[in-house]
Amino acid sequence: MIQMRRDRRDSGIPWVGPIPADWTVAKVKRVASLRSGSGITSDQISEEGEYSVYGGGGLRGYTSAFTHEGQFPLIGRQGALCGSINYAKGRFWASEHAVVAKPLEGADPVWLGELLRAMNLGQYSVSAAQPGLAVETIRELLVPIPPLPTQRAIADFLDRKTQAIDELIRMKERLIELLQEKRQALITQAVTKGLAPDVPMKDSGVPWLGEIPAKRLFREIDRRLGEAEPPP
Repeated sequence: MIQMRRDRRDSGIPWVGPIPADWTVAKVKRVASLRSGSGITSDQISEEGEYSVYGGGGLRGYTSAFTHEGQFPLIGRQGALCGSINYAKGRFWASEHAVVAKPLEGADPVWLGELLRAMNLGQYSVSAAQPGLAVETIRELLVPIPPLPTQRAIADFLDRKTQAIDELIRMKERLIELLQEKRQALITQAVTKGLAPDVPMKDSGVPWLGEIPAKRLFREIDRRLGEAEPPP
């Protein structure tokens, strides 16, 4: 559990505010090396293979070679995914659409990734036909840096909490699916069966419709112009 310290000082970073007194402030380049991945063609990526290929949005497929080994945060570099954060672990290929954030000595990879996520990196994209991340700008940004044990405690805390939140999201999504199914069933029941549950039914002859109320809503009348309307 993360303990809140009473001794705090101003970080000098507007979006951060006060930080614990034993934390330091430094530029991103002091805790991470940021470098774009290597180019790879779609022909080199398959649905199966020995090594994972990661792009700006996460896993793209598999290939027969790797560019990195270890655990690293990956930053989406271009387009709509500019500034998004994913993780890669083990041996993998990082494509040119991802920026690999290699933790330097004294930096935990998960803490680093979540720090980068909190920084809302998409705001540093360069305006162009295809927005791209301004990596040089990010390297120079100031960030708060806790001691390594605190970094690891923060990473463990966030892992537990985000997993719990993700599970709640999955449960809510399933509930929404069930409610949508219930809504559709209610509409179908009302428009095809009516509102009286015990009314006599008959086959409609329509596969998707099934049975319908036996009582007709309309009567067919064969009447010539000028003739009196027959009694009901």
